[in-house]
Amino acid sequence: MVKARFKLLFLITTLLVLTFVLLVSNLAKVNAVMLDNVNLSCKSYVLLDYESGKVLSSFNEDKKFPVASICKLMTSLITLENIESGNLSWDEEIVVSEHAASMEGSQAFLDANNKYKLDDIFKSVVVASANDSAVVLAERIAGSESEFVKLMNEKAKQLNMNNTKYDNATGLPTLNQHSTAKDTSIILKEISKYDKFNEYCNIWMDKLVHPSGRETDLVNTNRLIKYYDGCLNGKTGFTNEAGYCLASSAKRGDMHLISVVLGCKNASDRFVESKQLYDYGFNNFVKTNIVNQNDILGTINIDGGKEKTINIVAKEGFSDICKKTETGEIITELEVQKSVKAPYSKNDSVGKLIVSKNGNILKEIDVVLERDAVKQTYKNIVEKIIKNW
Repeated sequence: MVKARFKLLFLITTLLVLTFVLLVSNLAKVNAVMLDNVNLSCKSYVLLDYESGKVLSSFNEDKKFPVASICKLMTSLITLENIESGNLSWDEEIVVSEHAASMEGSQAFLDANNKYKLDDIFKSVVVASANDSAVVLAERIAGSESEFVKLMNEKAKQLNMNNTKYDNATGLPTLNQHSTAKDTSIILKEISKYDKFNEYCNIWMDKLVHPSGRETDLVNTNRLIKYYDGCLNGKTGFTNEAGYCLASSAKRGDMHLISVVLGCKNASDRFVESKQLYDYGFNNFVKTNIVNQNDILGTINIDGGKEKTINIVAKEGFSDICKKTETGEIITELEVQKSVKAPYSKNDSVGKLIVSKNGNILKEIDVVLERDAVKQTYKNIVEKIIKNW
């Protein structure tokens, strides 16, 4: 009887110990995930390196959500591309339609059937997220908002935003409109190439003067521009369906990061949690420059060329970004042809620079000629003979 009780007690004790060990183990795993993912409350987020696209932290980054006015990043991008191609000009005056003027939500309160400069319309979209102005741009470019949406979806495919679908130019709620944190980071990076977008993103307060002389205040919806050191640009979004969203980028030193948070519970959370992501990135990661675009990596022989050898260079630059606690040596290995036959274009690859760390390839960079390899002519041959006589 005593032995039976002892065995039962021993069994219970063993089970309790095992349960405790498993509990501690699981808590450790949860804490590790929380630390790595910064433990935010939004429905989805991603923090990544602007240059390489390397994800530093993420949660549900490929899950589809409504993103509200963040859709206007695409509206703005297509507008900028049309200006770049000459289809539009900043000084052009556009007539506001009844449909555009009827938009709800955030507005510039445009007067229907009146003319406004495209520059002013675009500024009100970037600074104040004006829905009426976004539709004005869409109608001017494509004739109607529905036709413009086709352009938006075509551009999304070109940018490999594979989990994004647009249904209007504003981000106002519909059943068929969604995107992801990762896709949003792609378009933010693309539009960040335009100086005009970045310039207007940094306006804190401005005014839109209507043809009648009436004025509308334009207030930047992205507080990080004023209150977070290094913030370069951004786009907010809010609807009841999407929650509070923010896509932004920030730079400190040589580190340039993109942050996207979707589905925050209140307006302040999207700024607080974006700041937490940036602080996590800037404080815990380090960037190491490996190679710059056009860095000379050696020479290559030119068969039948005017020159016997030409320098070979990296076609693009590359920097590694990793946690400060991460160890491992970065190794670069050059694999190039021994020679090329003239004529040979400087744009054509002659090999690769392979960058690896801890046995894993980080990047393969095309190696090209510093300049075109010109074929040797009869005149060149005669000149060389005379020179060496």
